[in-house]
Amino acid sequence: MVLSLEDYVLTGGDLGRYQIFLAIVSSSTICMHTFCLTLEVFTALSPTCQFSTDKWWCPKKCSLQNICYAKKCNFSWDQPNLSIISEFNLFCQDAYKAKIVSSYAFLGYTIGCIFWGWMGDKIGRVPTIHLCQFLNTLLLYLTSLTPSYESYCLARTLTGFTACHWNTACVYATEWGGKKNRSFTLLAHIVYSSVAFALFGTIAFYVRPWRQLIVALSIFGGVVFLLMLPALKESPRWLFCHNKKEQAVKNVQFAAKVNGLPVLYIADVEEDIVLSESSATETESVWLLFQRPRLIFITATFYLTSAANVLIYYMLKFSAEKLSSSPYVSCWLLALSDLPSAVVVYFCSDVKRRPVNFWVQLIAVAFCFLCCVPQVRLASAVLCMAFAAVSFNYVYLYLAEVYPTTMRNRVTAGCIAVAEIGGMVSNPLVLTTDIWDILPFLIAASVAVGPTIASWWLPETKNRPLPDHFIDTLNIVYTPEERPLVVVTDDEMASPKDKTSAPSFFRAGLSADLADSVSSRRDIPSLVDSESIELAE
Repeated sequence: MVLSLEDYVLTGGDLGRYQIFLAIVSSSTICMHTFCLTLEVFTALSPTCQFSTDKWWCPKKCSLQNICYAKKCNFSWDQPNLSIISEFNLFCQDAYKAKIVSSYAFLGYTIGCIFWGWMGDKIGRVPTIHLCQFLNTLLLYLTSLTPSYESYCLARTLTGFTACHWNTACVYATEWGGKKNRSFTLLAHIVYSSVAFALFGTIAFYVRPWRQLIVALSIFGGVVFLLMLPALKESPRWLFCHNKKEQAVKNVQFAAKVNGLPVLYIADVEEDIVLSESSATETESVWLLFQRPRLIFITATFYLTSAANVLIYYMLKFSAEKLSSSPYVSCWLLALSDLPSAVVVYFCSDVKRRPVNFWVQLIAVAFCFLCCVPQVRLASAVLCMAFAAVSFNYVYLYLAEVYPTTMRNRVTAGCIAVAEIGGMVSNPLVLTTDIWDILPFLIAASVAVGPTIASWWLPETKNRPLPDHFIDTLNIVYTPEERPLVVVTDDEMASPKDKTSAPSFFRAGLSADLADSVSSRRDIPSLVDSESIELAE
């Protein structure tokens, strides 16, 4: 019997106990990602103050706004160590510095996505996740020791650089099963994102001084690292694509045992060799995506849609202090906005990707425009974040189903790197409220209109198995009628050992009962054979 790589991975289960465990454990990395990128929501709170003189020209109430106009009135901070604003004197002409700190974190994150995305494809998913989690926790702790504003900005850049492991963790978990596993992994990531922001607000409520708050968050990251260290086994898809067949087989067999499924063993030495040769392809160049106009359009649409979602999402998060009288209440409400999106994403996994992504993004843009109305601003912000979170996470489910295993982590990381440009400008965008209170919402919503319209022309991937080679991606983006006209170059073929064949299939000894078991577990139809893409003479 001949099986594809998708079939073989599914012999370890689609959404069994082991896949659920991996999705939950790997998704915990998003907590540190959330802490690192939204740290200034609470470390840059506006501190309260008191005037120490009773002169008639001194205002009765002290605030960041009037101390600049009452320079001869001595004042003191109620809690000098509450915020970086009070500790580093970021007020009056230096007030903008508190708002741009998060941009340094997003800058580091953007650079880190490119680097760690390449590392995830090169050295493996699990080593990359572990290394990032350790460095991120260590650097976050060192941030609490910074003595000046400049050193704080440097530390924030470095923590952002190492906060990129959640996207590798998402790719890692989706590669362990089929359609059901991908949906559950996405659900777990959204729930963790919501819980992480709510947890952040809760910790900040009880630990007010900014240095102690950062220490508390780094302790949480250390606990996650220690729990995750022995739990993760390398992705069998990555191992097969890097010719590490023996370890891949062991991992799939381990998953099957944990899930209580029949264990698939390689029948004999000859078939063992076939299996090894069939997986000879390692990483394929991402530059293949920029040699076809259709792939350029699809990739650009994914990237710009993500950037628009991140701009809206983080602009609203950084506006928490302005959305209601208490930043903690706003934080908890905004955190709750992610939970409905988790339910929507999970149940939409069985419907067509393209229309869901389009309409969800369109609704998010509409609610962002509604944030311009003060009477419904908080409610609109919560709903806008909910739909933006659906679209933001849906894009990564979409990416996994369009791009192959040989470049999936780099493409996803590149998408996040471009998306974080939106995050980089989101906090400074909040400063435009001093010009016009609705300007941030108008700008963010207007930027999102173009990518939203373009997303209507993305390819449909419902019920498709994960592609493992670039030629599988061509099979997705071109219709059956177009495939005979597509010219496929040698670089686009799957295996360097066989430039004339489609992506590899390998043989394994299966009993009839086990074959039926695999077939019943794989409830998604096979992808049209890649040989339908014919070489034009």
